[in-house]
Amino acid sequence: MSTHVTTPILIAGGGPAGIAILLAASRIGQLPQLLDAGVTLVEQGGTIGSGMLGRYVINSDSAAETFVDAITANPVPELARLTHHPLVEMIRSHGRQPLPLRIVADFLDVVGQVLTEIIAAHPASRLLTGWRLETLRQQADGHWLADLAATRGAHRQQVVAGKVVLALGACQPQARLYTENVASRPLLPRYEGRIVQSDALLAPEGVHTLRAMLAGCENPRITIIGGASSALSSANVILRDMGEQIAPGHLTLLHQSRLKLFYRTAEEAQADGYADFSANDICPVSQFVHRFGGLRYDSRNLAMRLLGIAGAPPEPRLHALRMTPDNTARIQDLLDHSDAIIACLGYSPRRVRVQATNGQPIALAADQPQGALTGAHCGILDQAGHEIPGLFGIGLASGFRPSGAMGGEASFRGQVNSLWLWQNAIGERILEHILPPAARVRSSPVPARPFDLARGHVHL
Repeated sequence: MSTHVTTPILIAGGGPAGIAILLAASRIGQLPQLLDAGVTLVEQGGTIGSGMLGRYVINSDSAAETFVDAITANPVPELARLTHHPLVEMIRSHGRQPLPLRIVADFLDVVGQVLTEIIAAHPASRLLTGWRLETLRQQADGHWLADLAATRGAHRQQVVAGKVVLALGACQPQARLYTENVASRPLLPRYEGRIVQSDALLAPEGVHTLRAMLAGCENPRITIIGGASSALSSANVILRDMGEQIAPGHLTLLHQSRLKLFYRTAEEAQADGYADFSANDICPVSQFVHRFGGLRYDSRNLAMRLLGIAGAPPEPRLHALRMTPDNTARIQDLLDHSDAIIACLGYSPRRVRVQATNGQPIALAADQPQGALTGAHCGILDQAGHEIPGLFGIGLASGFRPSGAMGGEASFRGQVNSLWLWQNAIGERILEHILPPAARVRSSPVPARPFDLARGHVHL
């Protein structure tokens, strides 16, 4: 008979995605039932809440007011009381304006403190800080044996879980720069010593790293590869923090797909002179143009200057170049003559070893290029594209694609990294599988405002 500690539910990761599961449960009135059933939340840091979010020196790509939705009219009194917290009142006062991500992180840390106290009040649940999940091994009865390691020291422990939710965040592995082609060839090792990935650039020491790389360059040429939010954010940071070093035309944005702008209505887009969309680019739920695929806020403002939309003044230091099969040689020459290259190629989910009952690795869809970590029901996908029973994923780079009532434009082919959706529809989808059956029947969601379904794009 096993002597391992058991838990019905194991959540690995106490950052924004991990606590989103608890917040989703609180909004539908089922957090007490979830914690009474038994949850073990494992977090490698000392506290739960913001994870790595506060390290980024940029603004959110979402409205300030959406961040406090999770606690507004919340059935859990301890969370509802946060609406009167000075930080929450300050955030709400910003309305539809963006927020510095460090402020969003501060808010999530406050929420994390409250959730820590709530977990402590439920004896069936526990919070393990200072521990990380390393391996999951499937058991004959369908449970999972989780191997945990202390972040300090050599201590280890094992936990048997009925169901596991992976909320481990994401990273930009350098290995992909050796295999992923840009203009028909990989960036490494050819441009060794000249590459900074966007995640590093957007951190507090990012511009310092870039300045050191460019030491001695009188008029440096910098090329940014990518056309999504992180690429435009990188351009904004360079122009903001070291713009005095950038000569006209010396900052280049290389992008593969066209730059897409978010608009609340097609009429607003047309009034601005933006016509690069069709009916397939309009969300049927919200009527937003490029709801999931469009650039927002600071990134959108810079893209409007590049595209000359709504009379936005040009930014002479920055120009955009779309990569096509016909200009490969030109792109290669541009990269060869760049003093620094900012790689904005997206994120990959952080991984743990997943093993079958015999100890052999289970190959996952995420192991393949462009493979998603999760499927339609948020289950982790094996190599054949089947969701693995009892194993779920949520968070940045999980690969979730919206459908049905979540809306979204038909043309959207990417993945949604949305804090708001994690705390609402995506979190609820996972809860359908991990809540005790009786609790699922009794769930009573917080009444939705008519605008709620339109809020489901909160990129970080």
